[in-house]
Amino acid sequence: MISLRITACFAIAALQAGWAQVSVTTYHNDNSRTGQNLHESILTPANVNSTDFGRVFVQPVDGYIYAQPLYVPGVSIGGQNHNVVFVATENDSVYAFDADSAAGANKKPLWHVSFINPPSVTTVNSSTDAGCGDLIPQIGISGTPVIDTSTGTLYVVANTKENGVFFQRLHALDITTGNEKLGGPVAIEATVPGTGDGSSGGQIAFDPLKQNQRPGLLLKNGACTSRLPRTATSDRITPGSSPTTRPTCTRLPCGTPRLTAGWEVSGKEAAGRRRMRPESTLQPETAPST
Repeated sequence: MISLRITACFAIAALQAGWAQVSVTTYHNDNSRTGQNLHESILTPANVNSTDFGRVFVQPVDGYIYAQPLYVPGVSIGGQNHNVVFVATENDSVYAFDADSAAGANKKPLWHVSFINPPSVTTVNSSTDAGCGDLIPQIGISGTPVIDTSTGTLYVVANTKENGVFFQRLHALDITTGNEKLGGPVAIEATVPGTGDGSSGGQIAFDPLKQNQRPGLLLKNGACTSRLPRTATSDRITPGSSPTTRPTCTRLPCGTPRLTAGWEVSGKEAAGRRRMRPESTLQPETAPST
C-alpha cells in the first residue's frame, strides 16, 4: 500500500527553512536539460538531512505521473497569490496545487482540468490499443509540459481515444484558471513524403496512436516544440529513420496568438527535415529531444 500511495500521489518536498523563489517551467530546468538551479542559495550538504529536509505533504491525483511537475511562484489564483506546483497525469489531467500547504482551502487543487469524458472520450489503453509495455496501464499525458511565464500559459500534449478514434492535441492553458486559451486545443495532424509502415502513395500521415509525446515540451523563440517518437511497438516508419513532430505556437501577422500543429520527419527517407505549418514555411530548428 505504501508504494501504491507514493506512485498515485504527488509528494512535495521542501526545506523547512524556506522556499527558493525560482521557477521551474521546463523539463530539467532549462532548454539544455542540465537540471541545474544556478540560483540556489539555501540548500547545502549540511542542511539537507532527515531533520530539516523532507516530504511536507502529499496530494492525491487520478493517475500515474510520468511528466516532471513544474513550479511557478507568486501566481494569482482566486484573488490570492500562491506558489504553485503543476502536475500532469497519464489519466489526462492537469492539476495546480499550492506548493506550501495542503491545509484548509489548499487541501483541494487550486484548479484541475481533465481532457477525458468517459465512456466516449478516454485515455489510450496501453495494452489493447497501443501494445505498449512501457507506459501502463494507460497513455494520456506522458511528456513534461512547458510554461511561458511571460503570458501565463502552460502548454501540454494529451493523448485521447474518442469514440474509437485516436487524437493527440496541443493544449494551451491559463496557469491561473486552467482554461483553454489561444484558440486551443489543436489536433496534431499532417502528411509528409515518405515510405514505410502506414505509407500510402509515397506519403506518411502522422499516427496519433503510434507516435507518442514522451519527451518534454520545449519553449524557444515563442515556439512550443516537441518530438514524438514511436511508442514501444515493433513496427517502424523506415529502417534508420525516426518520425518526429513539432507542435508550435505561432504569432500571426495581425498580432493575435494562435495555436497551430505540424509534423516534421527526419531520417534516411525524409531527405532532410520538413516542417508542416499553415502560416509560413520555416527553416528547421535544432532542439534537444528530451
